[in-house]
This record gives sequence, C-alpha cells and structure tokens, in this order.
Amino acid sequence: MPVLIGLDSAQIRFLEMTLPPAPTAHLPSLIRTQTESRLPLDGDRMQLAWRLSPATAGYDCTVAVVRQDVLDASLKKYSLNGSLTAMVPDAAGFARLRNICFAPTPQTCLVLRRRADGFILLRLEGDAPVRCGVIAVEPADMEQRPGLVIQEIMMEIEAIESKDDQPCPVYLWPGDDPFMRDVAARLAQSGRQVAALEADQAAMQRICSSDNSSLGGVEIDAAGLAILGLSSTTPAFDFLLTRRLVQPAEEAKKRKKKMVRMACMIVVLAVLGVLVHYVSLTIQVRQLQRELAAEENGLVAQSLLGELTYQEAVARARLDVLEMIEAVQDSREGMLLDSLEFEKGKPVKLVATAGSYEQVYAFQKRLEEHEGVNQVRLVDPRLDDRTRQVRFTLQFHYFHFTK
Repeated sequence: MPVLIGLDSAQIRFLEMTLPPAPTAHLPSLIRTQTESRLPLDGDRMQLAWRLSPATAGYDCTVAVVRQDVLDASLKKYSLNGSLTAMVPDAAGFARLRNICFAPTPQTCLVLRRRADGFILLRLEGDAPVRCGVIAVEPADMEQRPGLVIQEIMMEIEAIESKDDQPCPVYLWPGDDPFMRDVAARLAQSGRQVAALEADQAAMQRICSSDNSSLGGVEIDAAGLAILGLSSTTPAFDFLLTRRLVQPAEEAKKRKKKMVRMACMIVVLAVLGVLVHYVSLTIQVRQLQRELAAEENGLVAQSLLGELTYQEAVARARLDVLEMIEAVQDSREGMLLDSLEFEKGKPVKLVATAGSYEQVYAFQKRLEEHEGVNQVRLVDPRLDDRTRQVRFTLQFHYFHFTK
C-alpha cells in the first residue's frame, strides 16, 4: 500500500518568488539560490518543494520550506521499507476532501479552519493547497484578547493575497463556532465575501467517523491524505520528490573529472607560489637582520621594536566597548536587549527577546558578519507561551578580549 506522511503545516514556511525564463534543468538551482538568500538557513539545513506556474516573463513560484532535521526525524520515525511515496504538508489532506465532504465553493478561495493549536489559513485551487499559514493561538487569548487574534488572522489573509488583484472569497470552518462568527463579521466589514464552509455530515461520517468532535483534529487530515495516496493525482509540494532529484550519471562523471583537473592545477600553482614566497621571505629576513643590527645614535632598532610591541599588546588587550555595542545595535533590528555581560577572558553574553525563531537566527547571522565577532553560539532559545516571544542568549568572542 502507498504511504504518505503529512508534515505539520506549522513547521513549513511558504515563500513567493518570480523566476526568469530558464531551462527546466536549471530551475531547481535557481529556486534554491533565491530561497537561501531570503532565509537565515544554510542550504543543507532545509528541504524545498515548489509549485511553478507560467508568468509573463518566466515563472511564478511558490516554495514550501521545511528544516532538514524535521524531515529527517519523520523519515527516521516511520520505517516504511520503501513504501513511502510522498511527504506533503498535512493541509493537503483537508484540501483533497473539499470537493468530497463540503458544499461547492469557488475553484480558488481561502479557507480559515480552526485547529487545536489555533487556526490554519489555506489558499486552495481545486483540491490542492497552493499556500497555507498557521496562526498559533492559545484558548485564553481568544477569550481575553479576541481583537488581537482577529487582527493576526487579517494580517495572514493579506499576506497570502499579496499578489492578487482582487480579494478571494473566504470560507470559515466550523462556521457555527462563536469566535468564527466574530471573524466573519470583521471580514464582512472589510468588504470581503465571507461564508461558512458547509460540511456534508453523511460524507464526513463515512470517511472519518461518527464522532464529529474529532473532525477538527488530525483525523480529517489523515483521511484526506489516505484518499490522496490512493488516487492518481500527483501531490502538491512533495518534499520526497525534490529530495530524489539527482544529476544524470554522465553529467556527474564530467563534473568529477573537471574537479580533478582543477584540483591538480591548484596543487601545482600552490607549490610554485610557496617556493617563490619562501625565496622572497629569505631575502627579506636577511635584509631585516642587517638593519636591526645597525646602531644609530646609541639606539638599536631591535630595542625600539620591543617597546612598540609592548605598547601594541597593551592596546590590543583593551576592549573598545562602544565599538562592540555598535556592532550589537546594528544587528538587532528592533529586538529588545535585556542584558550585555563581558569579562576579560570570557565570552560576551547577550540576553534578548525576539518575536520569532526566524528573527533570532537572522540576528545571529548578522552579528557574525561584524568584524571582530566570531564563534557566535545560540544558547537555550525558549518560546514564552503567554507572550509568544522567544527569549534567548547569545555568546560570542570579540577580538582578543575574550580569549
């Protein structure tokens, strides 16, 4: 039996990009290059899946990105002995059931669905998701700060519709939820077409179970993924498919031969360079020895150099606090810094708060780019469930002060 793995959509980041006209074989490298430039992750730490559509000049591309360790953990957890056929966002299961378990809706629309961890917003075209976003919300937030939650939903809708000329109709599920009715009223006030997604209860019970309370959980996603796996439809955003993309054998052999030739040339040039450099240094050392041994007005150059070396060592041991603070200030981009601790011979310790893990990784990467900053290490980042803020600690070395 074919098996599909549905990855939690909260672990997936979606990006929109435009690609220039290029041969099909070159598109994967173009997509990876643009993705790496927009995310604070190395290419070997993320796995991509994408959806292409022709544009006026090139292609419109939607890229789904998941961390490589999340993908590897799923593959390790489910030992399927070769029966695994696809790894897709779990939202693909709900999308597959749209035309089976729900009343007819426009071909392209947005669906806001309530989940146990908040809400998921799906942009659907036919029975496939083309983009989705998860709004993580605690139950207490919907009771105490409903306006803030609705505002986050509106912002996510606007982000998904950023390239559309006209707003898409929005459907809510379950539509009889009191909070969903408040969301519908707010959407209607903004001039959007909004309605409840009407479920066919008989179809739901045949496909899932008779317990309707579980239909908002993972059961309906699993049922949709099962139907998707048994159909002949190629799943959208299949991470397993892009993982299997490899270069043809002949091209790989040519690339290997070319690398061997380049390596031989580099070795020969390096040996020649070392020989020339050695001869040049030998001549310079002899000349320097003669000059250091010379005496002028009772002073020997070597003693003066010793004093200068001592002064330079003293200067290097001092810490330019203002310069270090400016490096941190240039990198934080609006994040709240709680404390900055430094002591001779110990790494600098910085404690701060960010709005997301992506901001933390971006801050770490920007700080590493400053002169004198090295070995930046992220320590114990934690997400505060109440404030939804990430509190983290960075430790780094600064020039010679911390060593």
